[in-house]
Amino acid sequence: MEYIIVGNSAAAVGAIESIRKVDQKSNLTVVSNEPEHVYSRPLIAHYLAGDVKEDRMPYRPEDFYKKHRVNLMPERTVTEVDPLAEQICLEDGSRLKYDHLLLTTGSRVNAPPIAGCEDYDGGGIFQTYEDARQIIARLRKGNRAVVIGAGLIGLRAAYGLQEAGANVTLIELLPRIASRVLDQKSSEMVRRSLEAGGINVLTSCAVQEITGNSSEGVTGITLKSGEKIDCDLVIIATGVAPNTTLAENTLIEVNMGIVVNPYFQTSLSNIFAAGDVAETHDIPRQSGMVNANWPNAYEQGRYAGLCMAGEMKRYPGSVGMNAVSFFNMPVISMGLFDPESEEIEGAEIKERISEKNNIYQKLVFKDNRLKGAILIGDISYAGAINDLIREQNLVGIIKDSVLEEKYQLYDYLRKKREADVEGTAIEWPETHSSTRRYEKSFNEKSWTERELDKRAWR
Repeated sequence: MEYIIVGNSAAAVGAIESIRKVDQKSNLTVVSNEPEHVYSRPLIAHYLAGDVKEDRMPYRPEDFYKKHRVNLMPERTVTEVDPLAEQICLEDGSRLKYDHLLLTTGSRVNAPPIAGCEDYDGGGIFQTYEDARQIIARLRKGNRAVVIGAGLIGLRAAYGLQEAGANVTLIELLPRIASRVLDQKSSEMVRRSLEAGGINVLTSCAVQEITGNSSEGVTGITLKSGEKIDCDLVIIATGVAPNTTLAENTLIEVNMGIVVNPYFQTSLSNIFAAGDVAETHDIPRQSGMVNANWPNAYEQGRYAGLCMAGEMKRYPGSVGMNAVSFFNMPVISMGLFDPESEEIEGAEIKERISEKNNIYQKLVFKDNRLKGAILIGDISYAGAINDLIREQNLVGIIKDSVLEEKYQLYDYLRKKREADVEGTAIEWPETHSSTRRYEKSFNEKSWTERELDKRAWR
């Protein structure tokens, strides 16, 4: 058996580990266009900021490939997949035969056509470890940096540069920042936090040209309004899309991403896809979706590897989740958090807001199930909320209790844990009550306030 994995990130690691649990003898080859040992991509903004050193970047130990008998082919680009011949073609014209092929090609940056974007040193994208290294090599304290694009990658880049000592301007074409991962209220709250931290945020602005010269590199940008901004660095972070290039113009079905079944098979049964490139079942929406994040990618790779090795384990689906922190303000969004923008009717929304304390909590319910959430500032119950979204349990009896932390929530979580551990079914009455009082061993004053619906802000 010949296994080939294209890509070398979280999904690839999950697949390698699963394949070797089932099949220790067959050949396993990983082809990657990056030179590095597998690293933690979510940490590159922290590496840029100086919060994370190089020794923390590896995602697996140095002996990972040797231990799992992997033939790693770094700095090699796959140019074509030939399903009929069951081969992949590399940039030098060589071909590799496979029995089972896994595509974990991740995402690619959607860079707009900006004049001068490739003409001068100091301008580029922010997606890989090498990108971060090149930025650091040019970065000096007090440098003026412009980040084009205020999606999640742009926000992380801007924050990393600011923490590293640069003066940062963040430019977004749309009227608000992070519109794909936050709703209107949370977007405004995050913007205020960034501006309070010293980042200059410009929305409804488009960059027309990046200017510079051969000796200094980048020297500035020009907006379509005609305004000029001087800078020493320009980072293009205008969003990403699934890197489906290898599947295009083949018999592999591509929609938003590469379409896979619950066993991560594409429309060709011996070609699999997982991670940020794969369109999988979205649990809260009950439809196909690309839920691109690190934990999902690893989990999908793990399932895909088992299925490639013959242990066909059905994937239950994924929940989109984004988690970042800016200036000590944690931000999490998950699932279907903005039904209005998705034109979904019949949703019920519960909110808890304190602008003074930088707290915003929002739960989205539909059909008596929790579908999505946004948590800013206070993320105490993020794990429980994620479980409720993922499991799609009926939650009508506790939906008024989650944000207020009333006893119904604790009793629900207690019974749920008993059911998970003991394998018993939970029988819920139409109205929820409990004969067991929840005893809290600390901060009785705070607990009393919550019992009286006078919850103190953290």
